[in-house]
Amino acid sequence: MATSARQRGIPKTDHSSKEPPENQSEALNAIIEDEFVAENQRSAWICVIGSFLFLMPSFGFIQSVGTVQAYLQENQLEQYSARDIGWITGVYTFLTMFLGIQTGPLVDVFGTTYLAPLATACTVPMLFLLAECKIYWHFILCLGVLGGIGNAFSTTIGIAVIGKIFHRRRGLAMGIALAGSSTGGIIFPLALRQIFPMWGWRWSMRALGFVVLGIMLLGMACLSPFSRLLSKAQDDTRSIGLSKKSAAMDFSAFRSLPFSLITGAIFLLEFVIFGATAILPTLVAWTGFPVESGYNMVAILNGLSSLGRILPGLVGDHVGHFNILLVMVLFTLISTAATLTVFGSSRIEALYAFSALWGFGTGSFLSLTPVCMGKTCDPKDYGRYYGKYPRQLIR
Repeated sequence: MATSARQRGIPKTDHSSKEPPENQSEALNAIIEDEFVAENQRSAWICVIGSFLFLMPSFGFIQSVGTVQAYLQENQLEQYSARDIGWITGVYTFLTMFLGIQTGPLVDVFGTTYLAPLATACTVPMLFLLAECKIYWHFILCLGVLGGIGNAFSTTIGIAVIGKIFHRRRGLAMGIALAGSSTGGIIFPLALRQIFPMWGWRWSMRALGFVVLGIMLLGMACLSPFSRLLSKAQDDTRSIGLSKKSAAMDFSAFRSLPFSLITGAIFLLEFVIFGATAILPTLVAWTGFPVESGYNMVAILNGLSSLGRILPGLVGDHVGHFNILLVMVLFTLISTAATLTVFGSSRIEALYAFSALWGFGTGSFLSLTPVCMGKTCDPKDYGRYYGKYPRQLIR
């Protein structure tokens, strides 16, 4: 392992000192080298697995809310309209995204030691309680409120861990972690469609609860080296480690013009991504093709999205994440024009091609935008900045 600047007897960098420029440069290079030691350790990549596991059930269940909502509308809540039932999943999704404003600073200050168990303690009981829900307000409190709070912690932890540990290889690490969300987006909806008719509501939710419990316990075990990695790097002269700032909610990040501009750009990107993805099954039905084809296309989209999260992130680590993001935006525009715009209403093959290319292209948006956003802040404040990041829905 590389020796630290202190061990080599190199003084801390002080811009007010009269130290010769070459000595200051040597000290600065030593500090930078120390900052990159953490991501080269095996324990850092074990933390990536932990992030993958935390993102899989959190965003995986979000992808299942359509299946859950359809089941409730035909059974427990058949006397309610689709709009009324939509409020349940709407509260759940809203709290998942909005509470990042507060959970981000908490991750900066406390790390995962306390917050990962808290996320598990909210998410797993929510599924078992959901199995017993029968009345409308039960679903609002259980799925909407408790589930939304647990998911807010899970998703913020999964992303912030990568942003705080990794620097040079952040694109690859972020892509691998976010592949967990698309993996969950494939597995959970398909599994629920299969087990609902066989097991019914109660045992389907209980089975899902046991699966999620196992996933999150393994995720907590994988995240256990996180605090140790940061404590080794903690130093007042460095940008990594746990934040010394208050965990209270604040919007000081928007004082940074680069962050504000990137946030606006990401909002517009995600507005397009999730709008198009959500209407894909409806588009298939509207064009007269089998409805089942729409669900197959969503699975293909999520599968290619996993690949799109990893490969562009890996390339971006070498040639620049902003550069690759721009290339992928152009790729997605061209592929959409060549498939959906021209043949989307007449040929089902074009819709399948669009699903695959759209999934790969937009998957890169989802992994590269948190990396690009992280370039506007110190890693120790990554959670605070990421909490204000416009996460409309990371599928």
